Amino acid sequence: MKKHKKILVSGIAALFLLGACSNGEKEEYFVKAKGEKVEHIHGAGYLGEEKTPVIATHDGLLKYENKSWYKATENNHDYMGFQTFKDGFYASGHPQQGADLKNPLGLIKSTDEGKSIDKLAFYGETDFHYLGASYEVGTIYAVNEMPNSKIGAGVYYTKNEGKDWTQAALNGVTSSSLGGLDVHPSKDNLIALYAKEGIFLSENYGKDFTLIKTKGIVTSLTFKKGAIVYSTLEENKPVLHEINLDDKKEVSLNNPSLTAENPPIYLEVNPEKETEMMFVTAKNDVYVTKDQKEGWNKILSNGETE
Repeated sequence: MKKHKKILVSGIAALFLLGACSNGEKEEYFVKAKGEKVEHIHGAGYLGEEKTPVIATHDGLLKYENKSWYKATENNHDYMGFQTFKDGFYASGHPQQGADLKNPLGLIKSTDEGKSIDKLAFYGETDFHYLGASYEVGTIYAVNEMPNSKIGAGVYYTKNEGKDWTQAALNGVTSSSLGGLDVHPSKDNLIALYAKEGIFLSENYGKDFTLIKTKGIVTSLTFKKGAIVYSTLEENKPVLHEINLDDKKEVSLNNPSLTAENPPIYLEVNPEKETEMMFVTAKNDVYVTKDQKEGWNKILSNGETE
């Protein structure tokens, strides 16, 4: 059994500790973000025990709670491909300036809201711009744009956090330019890719896809357990839709007035409470809703915190 030595603190050190304790202050990982200007948002989701809205920026994480934005004080990396799952988040990207980390980060994971990160795969080798993760299962999909030491270019998935990878065949995907991807929260075999032609849906880990044609160009999408929520550009304005996974019936959703130049680019559903949704626009606006019937609330405008 390991024994811990008692350390006696005296003199000036003791007075310092007493002073620190007496004022009731403690160092916080997230502090209120005052006057921040977010230039680039690279992902969004619901994170932590309370499942609060979080955005991944060029300079680290920002989370929204108690009607205010809070910024992480450490590990303010340029997180790319940011994906939340039930225990934390996966990401890629580049380390913040001055960090003792290789560039790029490869595939990383955090289970404490970014206070610490675990290096999973391709550290110092690959920057994944497009990742998808099954919220409950943890299976990760990655779009690998350039071959690395282990996998070639293409779409791959891993069921053991980067130890082994399987390439998706992508049969039936006819588009030459994909906008992004998302994975079902509990059925890791169910993946959707979106492009100008519509939504390509696979039920066998990306081996075979069928096309769901849409009325306009899809700009973002996300899964609910029984549906896909997605945004399209129709008649020069963004529109939100929900399509049932079983019968493929579609309904239009309430959405705020947006322009074609400022469509949703990241759309997220709270997996713990599916009435809650959020989206990020091309011009760094962030909207949230507790319930579609109650409308949307704009919590970030042009990337500027109050």
